[in-house]
Amino acid sequence: MTVTAPAGAVEAGGTVRLAGRDVHWRFGWAEDARSDPSRVAREWLEELVARYDLFRWQGIERDGAWSKPRFIGAPDADFSISHSDRGVLIAVAAGPGIGADIEVAPYRAFTAGPLLRRMCAPAEHARLSAMAPAERRRHAVALWTAKEAAVKATGRGLADDFRTFAIEPAPLPPDVRASAHIAVATGTSVEVRALDVFTARHDAEPSPVLSVRPAR
Repeated sequence: MTVTAPAGAVEAGGTVRLAGRDVHWRFGWAEDARSDPSRVAREWLEELVARYDLFRWQGIERDGAWSKPRFIGAPDADFSISHSDRGVLIAVAAGPGIGADIEVAPYRAFTAGPLLRRMCAPAEHARLSAMAPAERRRHAVALWTAKEAAVKATGRGLADDFRTFAIEPAPLPPDVRASAHIAVATGTSVEVRALDVFTARHDAEPSPVLSVRPAR
C-alpha cells in the first residue's frame, strides 16, 4: 500500500532516547479515505523491526478486543500504534512499555467541557479553564496526546483515570497541525517526549523529557 500526504504535509521518522532506550518511530498518511490506517501501521511496523534488526518478525496479535497488541513469539520488544483521521504514528523499541499517540488538526473534540473534565487533573483543569478557547485547545490536545502515550506505555490504556496523574507538555504553536507524544514506562516511572512529526526538522533540538506525577 502506498502512502501519500495531504498537500503541504510530510512524512517523518527517527529515533528518540527515553528512559535509557532508543525508540524508533514513523509518521505519515494513509493514502485516501478508503485506506486502512491499521494496515498501514502494521506494514510500517514490520519495516522498522527489519530496519533496526530488532528480532525475527512473526506478526502481531492480541488476547482480546481491549487488550494491547503484542508481537507474536514474545520477543523482548514492544510497540504502539496511533492514528487520527489519515495520520498514522508507530513507535517500537527493545524492551517493554512503549506508548505513542497522535491527534491531527483541527482538534474539534478539545473544545468539549465533558472531555476536558475527564482528562484533566484538578490543577490542569483550572489552568485550561482560564485560557481563551483557541489557546485552551492547543494546550488540551498536547496534554491529551501526552497522557494517552503514557497510559499506552503502562498498558492500562483508557481504563486509567486521566484525572489522577499530571504531565506538563508544551502547548502546540498556532500553526502546528499535529500533536504527538511517545512514552516509555519502566515499572517505577514513565517518561514522555513530544515529537515534531509535521515539520520533520531533524536538525531541531530534542524536546524536553516530561515526567508523569500524581495529580494535585
